[in-house]
Amino acid sequence: MSNGLVSILIPAYRAGEYVGQTLESIRAQTYTNWEVLVLEDGIFDDTAATVKAFAASVSQPVRLIQREKNGGVSRARNALLDLARGEFIAFLDADDLWLPQHLAYSIDRLNAEQADWLVGGLNLIDPQNKLIEADVLPEVVAPAALPARLLAYNFILPSAMVTRSKVFAGGLRFDHTLSVGEDLDLCIRIVDAGHRVGYSRQATLNYRKHPTSATADPARFSEGMTELYEKYLHSPLVNRPACARSLRKALLTTARLTRKRQPERCARAAKRLVQLSPWNLRAWACWLSVVGRKTTTDSSPSPVAHKPSLRT
Repeated sequence: MSNGLVSILIPAYRAGEYVGQTLESIRAQTYTNWEVLVLEDGIFDDTAATVKAFAASVSQPVRLIQREKNGGVSRARNALLDLARGEFIAFLDADDLWLPQHLAYSIDRLNAEQADWLVGGLNLIDPQNKLIEADVLPEVVAPAALPARLLAYNFILPSAMVTRSKVFAGGLRFDHTLSVGEDLDLCIRIVDAGHRVGYSRQATLNYRKHPTSATADPARFSEGMTELYEKYLHSPLVNRPACARSLRKALLTTARLTRKRQPERCARAAKRLVQLSPWNLRAWACWLSVVGRKTTTDSSPSPVAHKPSLRT
């Protein structure tokens, strides 16, 4: 097994409740050649004190970066990638937990498969660490089919991924313009760059599912996914009719969920839906339901996405 340095990258946003447990799961790793980089993305709680206490209790390097203003998970992860020194990169959300063998097993698997990045398996847990579902293993998909499959169902989570640093050496980064699905988008671009994928056959991540995750707001989630589908609508990497179907479905969901209370959002989605499907009666029904109505603007800004969600 390679004993190269692993850079563990943790974006932290209002993470005080869980980040201590997350750091303890790093301490418990059987693979011990690591560094931890934490970016506190907006200062709201005692995250910094917890990270500093952890740093004082381990011999491995631990670095804390703080930003007063929340910039979103993509910008946070990109900044951490710029600072990473390791031969390997391991992402970890500040509320997720690794099992003790996570790093050792992942690196063994990378080497065994001669892969550049590893898609890991996971267990779903709730905020109280109660198991929801065990042994959720990734699909084994041929590289050429992976982009289209991910757009249909995203089964890859950053906390379950371990990569070689060369994946990011050429400047590949998360797209901070996407409000949802930035991790999915990154995986598609990793494939497009020609990096060889490997698949874990163990669940070594405990992924925490929150009621406040992006999927808890279906309208915001579907609206965010339209941005991603629009990005790949004309891409040769994916099947265009399938991507167009997903885009229409997301637009219809957004229009339906916002029609009564947020007609301005509904109108935007319905207009785009009509453009894509001018003979679709459901598209016109959505459009006509809001045309002529007094539109209102949602005065409360959407929070910047900071917890990728397993799409089910």
